[in-house]
Amino acid sequence: MTGAGDMADIRDTTLETPEAAGGPHADKTYSYFPGCSLTSSAAEYDVSFRLVVEKLGISLDEIEDWNCCGASPAPHHWGGNLGVLLPARNLHHASRDALVAPCVGCYNRLKNSQYEIASSEEIRAQAERLFGEPVRYETEVLNLVEFFARVTTPEKLAGMAQGRLAGLNLATYYGCLMTRPAKIMNFDNARDPVSMKPLLRATGADSGHFPFKSECCGSYMGLARKEIVLRASRRIIEVADDMGFDAIITACPLCHQNLDLRQGQINSTFGTSLEMPVLYFSQVLGLALGLDSDDLGIDTHMVSARRLLEKIRRGADATEEKARVS
Repeated sequence: MTGAGDMADIRDTTLETPEAAGGPHADKTYSYFPGCSLTSSAAEYDVSFRLVVEKLGISLDEIEDWNCCGASPAPHHWGGNLGVLLPARNLHHASRDALVAPCVGCYNRLKNSQYEIASSEEIRAQAERLFGEPVRYETEVLNLVEFFARVTTPEKLAGMAQGRLAGLNLATYYGCLMTRPAKIMNFDNARDPVSMKPLLRATGADSGHFPFKSECCGSYMGLARKEIVLRASRRIIEVADDMGFDAIITACPLCHQNLDLRQGQINSTFGTSLEMPVLYFSQVLGLALGLDSDDLGIDTHMVSARRLLEKIRRGADATEEKARVS
């Protein structure tokens, strides 16, 4: 568990930045790396992210001619350097001082590439030979949670949300790649991350402690050993269900796939009757800002969020009625 000192460190380094308080980066344009998943199997993640960014008045500059980050297979080929050089090319072509990569897998590969290039003259030289010029790799890389903590504050979001998600209890699920390996990611606390909570609570929702928030969902093992993924994901969903959460919130397309797409397979395999909605962090912020659930792509998920959306509507109706009476 994280002690009081750890929590203070997390707040100081992750959440309460000058930029988040409306400082020099609050109104800038950010380089954007969508990656492969957000342009295919997780298109609703890209759509919801762009809608929320627009609502907050921030501009994105998508990296021109970006390429796959390398994800899981590439680090195991070409002596490991392919897994560094593929994301390095995206860093090299980023046109802004800060880059946002909503996909946690992409974020992890970009940060790892920076670390390896900074640590190895040989890899830097190899990249320079490939790119034909000194490699530019020092742009700041932000994950989705970092990014939103940078461009808004809980106070600003609360003012825009007006308690729209009051009554919801949302399980924050970080998975493996956002915070690990800790020395490279340098984000939040690898064992007990808390960085989603301030903005989620600013929406009016509760976000109680979820003990499985950094457990592995099974990752890519679904390709070769599906039973491993089904067991791992089942434990995460069942704990969230037993604790009374209304939905699991993630920032990882692979985690979303294993928890949402495979939930029916879990029920068929283990005889369970789980029906836990799994939403992207950007979709929840979009709902809080009054964006339509269909526009946010929530209707594309395998597990219906109907009950959660109805709960939001009932809360909104009650608030409207209270205001009318008073």
